[in-house]
Amino acid sequence: MKSFNLIAKILAALAAIAGAIYVVATYGDKIVAWAKSMMPNVESIDEEIEEAAEDAEDVVEEVAEAVEEAVEEAAEAVEEAVETVVADEADFEG
Repeated sequence: MKSFNLIAKILAALAAIAGAIYVVATYGDKIVAWAKSMMPNVESIDEEIEEAAEDAEDVVEEVAEAVEEAVEEAAEAVEEAVETVVADEADFEG
């Protein structure tokens, strides 16, 4: 009985392979045409990626400039605060 099951499995596998070969041989051109129609144009994707990269670089530059300005403003505010908070000698005389 084990050998019959083994032979049946082998025949089923061979039938599946033969069926796949038949489908590819019969409908191969249609399958390839369908696959090509489903795939987007690679060149347009490359152009979109380049444009997105340029846009990202512009955004990074703008953010870097904004951060630099914020740091400068914060440094000025800290300097003003330090000048305001510094105590005079008269403050300690009692």
